Amino acid sequence: MKNIKCKLVISFFISFLILTGSSQKQSLEWIPFNWEGDTISGKYIDKAYIYIPVKIDDLPYDFTMQLDLGTIGTKFYEKPIKPYLKEFPSLANKLDSIQSDKNIIFRNINLQMGTVGLKLDVWHYRNFGEEIPKDSLHSKTPKHIGTIALDMFLNKILVIDYKSCRLAITESMPAEYKDIPAEGFELNNGIIKLPFRINGKDCKLMFDTGSSPFALVTSKERALEISNSVITDSLSGPLWWGREITFYGLEINKPIELGGKVLKNERVYYDKDRLWDEIYKSLNVWGIAGNAYFVDHILILDLKNKLFRVK
Repeated sequence: MKNIKCKLVISFFISFLILTGSSQKQSLEWIPFNWEGDTISGKYIDKAYIYIPVKIDDLPYDFTMQLDLGTIGTKFYEKPIKPYLKEFPSLANKLDSIQSDKNIIFRNINLQMGTVGLKLDVWHYRNFGEEIPKDSLHSKTPKHIGTIALDMFLNKILVIDYKSCRLAITESMPAEYKDIPAEGFELNNGIIKLPFRINGKDCKLMFDTGSSPFALVTSKERALEISNSVITDSLSGPLWWGREITFYGLEINKPIELGGKVLKNERVYYDKDRLWDEIYKSLNVWGIAGNAYFVDHILILDLKNKLFRVK
């Protein structure tokens, strides 16, 4: 009898530990995303953009929106969404003018991403996007409708699992990431600035998930400082919100580090006409870092405490 009681106590204690441990481990609701390929300058880039499948209000159609943390406001593009406004007056009625006709916003949009539903205001981005042919409006193919920006994640923790093509939004740090060393980053006017170490020097880089084709983009002078100066690649096209721009790529031959990790060397790019030089100057950054450095990692951005982790 004593053995039976002892076994019951041990069994109960083990069950209690398992239940307690599982309750402490936070369950994340993962939002799937897709890598969208594109042909730029005759070259096919398989990871050109991050597209998140979404549902909008009660519309019975599938859409996608690009994850772009390099811009502040989540937005729908005017050209592709226009026909749906005619079909669904309930969506059109959510449009609200702010001060002038140039600033228009959709109020209280229900945005469904996987199993995660959010209610938020979404900007109406005038004269942008691609028109959807009439015979495709009701097809099952998802329509690209806009941009998911940083405003959706402010004061939250964003986990981007690049390798598994998923992301999560949470209020507190998940248990599985708490032991990963954290470093601080800057968040100024909706711009994330990560602390890189480039060729032995501490540098701030704007983090931009909308710059997927590039690991690093900077000025010509800085690109030459960390490369062998031989142009090995060029990309031209409407790469800057529809504006034509040409980038030249150079092979990096100096060490690049982030979060205590030595990153694999990629190309560094600069734009031929120096259109972005003013961006680096005004933001006080060395350059811009895209997704290419993180495709084999999990990036945890704690936007509450301005801390990041790389797994």
